[in-house]
Amino acid sequence: MLKYSAYALLLGAGATEAFAPSLGAGLPALRSAKCNSNSRLALRMQDDNVEYKPVIPTLENPLAPDYANEPTQFERQGLVSKTEKSDKPMVGSAGALEEFGGLTRREAYGAGGAVTVGILAVGWAFTRNPGYDRKDTTRDAGKVELNKEALGSAEVKTNLAAVQASRDKLAELYAKFQADNNALLSEGVKSSFNVVKLRDEFNKLTFAVFDEDTQIKTDRIVRNSIQSLVELEQAVKLKDGVARSPKRVAATDKWFRQALSEFDSFLAYFK
Repeated sequence: MLKYSAYALLLGAGATEAFAPSLGAGLPALRSAKCNSNSRLALRMQDDNVEYKPVIPTLENPLAPDYANEPTQFERQGLVSKTEKSDKPMVGSAGALEEFGGLTRREAYGAGGAVTVGILAVGWAFTRNPGYDRKDTTRDAGKVELNKEALGSAEVKTNLAAVQASRDKLAELYAKFQADNNALLSEGVKSSFNVVKLRDEFNKLTFAVFDEDTQIKTDRIVRNSIQSLVELEQAVKLKDGVARSPKRVAATDKWFRQALSEFDSFLAYFK
């Protein structure tokens, strides 16, 4: 009975010291106690005869890692052995080279699936139906009948005049650019073309005058017109004292001509 009581007391004292060391901090005997130097009875915790010299990195010895002897990621994972040096690449079940670990079957299937999806997406993009026959000319300008009643309304006349004025302003800026390739056009383009307002004018004309089949083509013209103006606004930007490079001149000329062409294609329906 006394034997088991002594065991319980030792376990309790050890647990107290491990989980609540502050409980025994006030006992002088515990504070002054030293571990027994006899290795057969206890672990040696200190040695007064050995001077402790911490290793501190310095500029002369920064203790950089030895990358030549550091194991690689594949060596840590056990995929390759550092001592093994073979000139023959190993081929796994997925058919992938495994000289440096290779691809797992899951990775090979994932990569193959991603490539397949990409090929299918590109094929769909080139073969998709845009919603109308590209070769059909029955809905071109001059071949469709407009809503004459809507053409006589004040709202349609106002919006048509606004679109025509935007086209004329664009032609004026283009003439200025042709006269001087380094002309400052950024403020003129930005202040003359409100994309939101211009899109609203286009849409009101489209919905009021054209039937649904014709709107498929005119909507495309409207989108291209707006996009050309957005690209033009970026192309005409010029820093003070810096001349336009030949590449920037070509880009500005391209978007001017494309925007004018889109405006003319839309206005041709009303002539």
